[in-house]
Amino acid sequence: MKYLEILLEEKNISSETNLLENEGNFGLTIQMLIDFIYSMPANIRKQVENTFRKIDFMNGDVMNYINFLAKGMLKSSGY
Repeated sequence: MKYLEILLEEKNISSETNLLENEGNFGLTIQMLIDFIYSMPANIRKQVENTFRKIDFMNGDVMNYINFLAKGMLKSSGY
């Protein structure tokens, strides 16, 4: 398993959770975001994973960062 999938499992967050529905983005799931992250160059993946580690270490809410990344993913895809 990839790091992000393990983290989500530990946090009891389903990879099928829909993101940004209140902003009109129906159908976007955490799994789609994970696939997008892992399609990025290695240095970007590492940076994202390290940020998740920092948030987890400080007992922060990883969903805030997930939503932030989802917005960036949509913006970079032209939506």
